[in-house]
Formats: sequence, structure tokens, C-alpha cells
Amino acid sequence: MTRMDRGAQDPAQDPERTVVSLKAGATRTAILEQAAALFATKGFDGTSLSDIAAAAGLTRPAVYHYFGSKEELLAGLIAEMSSGAADRMEEIRRDSSIDATTKLRRITEDIVRDRIERPDQFRLLERSEASLPEPVATEHRMARRNILNAIKSVIAEGVLAGEFRTCDERIGALSLLGMCNWVAWWYRADGDSDAGAVISAMASNAVAMFARPTARTPSRSGVDGALALVREDLDFLERVIASRSRKRR
Repeated sequence: MTRMDRGAQDPAQDPERTVVSLKAGATRTAILEQAAALFATKGFDGTSLSDIAAAAGLTRPAVYHYFGSKEELLAGLIAEMSSGAADRMEEIRRDSSIDATTKLRRITEDIVRDRIERPDQFRLLERSEASLPEPVATEHRMARRNILNAIKSVIAEGVLAGEFRTCDERIGALSLLGMCNWVAWWYRADGDSDAGAVISAMASNAVAMFARPTARTPSRSGVDGALALVREDLDFLERVIASRSRKRR
């Protein structure tokens, strides 16, 4: 059987094709990483494709093979940081096999891990947000809304399930994002705790922000659980009123 015949039968199993695909993915990632670092330090206007090629150990034509311009590079960075994150948040939100607490923990872990692993890309995104070209700007704004809505939805789910205390979902989601995003500025791999420990601690802090106190966790979910808590409050109120009445006698 010739190599062509083998490839025609099952091209996905061709080892040479797989290696080429892996190399292409690694090269594209390397270009994006170097572009983000240079854009963050030298600015978008002050960085050339030649600078990016040199930093990535490639020739300028090699960079053109993946990206035709700096604008395309910027669009690629936005797609990875914004749209990619939005897709991951939505996937977690829709997972019916886990509860809201687990969803919130996984969302936080995902965001913090991304800020630790790609701080340059995130800082670049934050600094250039107001000057993003179209249609990149629209895509970025939509992704940000989707991320916010996914987190709001998980918080609302947790409140209804009795896992989280009642709160304003939008303020809660923005607070969570602010806490996670700031990691891109303060975390230092050579001076701070192990990345895994930071991710775990931040996720625990996020859950603690919304968790309902154990004493106020309903024994049942839905309307029955909520009514049970109301009855407890009414019983407590009646006891306070009765106690004050006895003291006045």
C-alpha cells in the first residue's frame, strides 16, 4: 500500500500530517505569545512584524504565513482571550452533571489559570480595548457580555438551589471578575505561591463570597426549601415578640 493510498483511506491517522499540524499549532501559539509581550511593552504602533518574527525565532515570511498583518495578530489574540473564554464559561454553565458551587469553582479556576499563564495577553487586551478595530471590537464586547451572563446565570442558579445567599447577580459577577482579572497584574511566578495553590485559593475565596451560611442552608431545594426558611424566620420573630411582651408585664 502506498503512502497516498494510506492517506486516502484515513488521513487523520497519517503520522506526518499529525506532526505538521502540531508544529503549526505550536508556531501560531508562539507568535501570539511573543506578539502579546511586545504589544504590552512597546505598544501596538511601536511593534513591527519583524520584531515579532525575531522574538519568535522565525522569519518575517513565516509570520505572514499565519497572520497577514498586525491587525490580524491582534484579532487572533482577542479571539483566544475573549471568545475562547466565553465558550469555556458557557460550557461550564450548561453542565447539568454538577451543582452551582462546582460550576462557580471551575469558572474561577479557569479565569485565574488564564491570567497566570497569559498575563501579557490580558494586560494588552485591557489597555487596547478602547481602540480595537472593527469587527474585533464588536466580537470582544459580545464575548465580555457572554462571560458576564454565564457567571450571572450560575450565581442565580446557586441562589435558587439554596447554595448561595441572595444577592445581586450582576454585582456579584462583576466582583468575581474583578478579583480574578487582577491576578494578571500581581502574580509573579518567581515570587508568589505555586500557581496551583493560587488557583485553588482564589476558587475557594469565590465560593465563600456567595455561599449561604450553613445554618441558613435549606434542607430542600426550590419553593419547599424557601418556605422552610421563612417559617424559621417567623418562628424566631414570634419568640422575640413573645419575649418582649413577657418583659413588659
